Amino acid sequence: MKNKYIKIYLLISLLVLCYVPLLMAQTPKSPVAGFEPPDFNRVGQTGWQFLHLPTSARSAALADIKSGLTENNVSAIFNNPANLVDVKNIDISVTKINYVADIAYLTAAVAKNFGKWGNFGLFFANLDIGDMYRTENVYNESIGLTERSGDLGTFTAGDVMIGLSYARMITDKLSIGGNISYIEEKLDDTKVKNWNTDYGIYYRTGFRSLRLSMVARNFGPDTEFVGFTQLYGLPQSVRMPIDFRAGIGYDIIEPKTDSPHKLSAFLEGVHPNDGPERIHAALEYGLMEVLMLRGGYKFNYDEQGLTLGTGINFSMGGMTGQIDYAYLDYGRLTNVHLFSVCFKVD
Repeated sequence: MKNKYIKIYLLISLLVLCYVPLLMAQTPKSPVAGFEPPDFNRVGQTGWQFLHLPTSARSAALADIKSGLTENNVSAIFNNPANLVDVKNIDISVTKINYVADIAYLTAAVAKNFGKWGNFGLFFANLDIGDMYRTENVYNESIGLTERSGDLGTFTAGDVMIGLSYARMITDKLSIGGNISYIEEKLDDTKVKNWNTDYGIYYRTGFRSLRLSMVARNFGPDTEFVGFTQLYGLPQSVRMPIDFRAGIGYDIIEPKTDSPHKLSAFLEGVHPNDGPERIHAALEYGLMEVLMLRGGYKFNYDEQGLTLGTGINFSMGGMTGQIDYAYLDYGRLTNVHLFSVCFKVD
């Protein structure tokens, strides 16, 4: 009986964490001296925005949900590191993202299960902006105006992340995990370096298939770009894009020996430090543990919304794997496509 009340308390607490910030954000404004206070969002107050990008096709197709997922592979490193305990031996995963404005994003990870010592992983990410034309503003004395110069060659920009991950089971229902990584961002001749950490908790309640999850991502110190000159301006402080996530997962249709169907539902609340609170909701349907169909929606975004995807599980020799695809609707920024491939050594 006592355990039952503990589970109910944990569930209620998680739901409060998910929705109270959103409800408070929607509280009607009280006029002050006859004037409505202006809207205020924390947008544009952090750097390292590539850390907000999706990192696996499965998660992306499920509205970028990082909480409550089951049957995870090594890509859990980029979602909730506590789920890395699902790796049974060795997993290797690669994801290619064709982002907006011809931006290319690549993530890769490998993990190994060391039994009682827990699971260890290595991961890598690279964002390539591509070549851009360099120009300058030149003052034209004859007309008294500033004009754009001609093309003065090209320059590029991008981000790199490399890190370590660890996860282990604390009890038969509770797992914890964390990441530590080195990150670097370059814009032409200027560069900034930093480190960051992620933390995750995953709890299997024991009530049917209900699971609870919490993730805290992108913790690190403020930094400054180095290499600034009069051409680029004064050094600027760069804050980390921290976000907290809490979510639940539940199998509406649980897999059975006499049924090939499985249907899972996910709900997640997101509290970032550089934007409004958001809600992610998604469904995942599985047929015979081979074909997966996924869909979700991201609420309270300016452009993002609908997400769709599919996945196929395959087996060959002593190796199994997954091929996943995701389609993301970015509204006026067109569409984004992700492909992930994961190999598991049994």
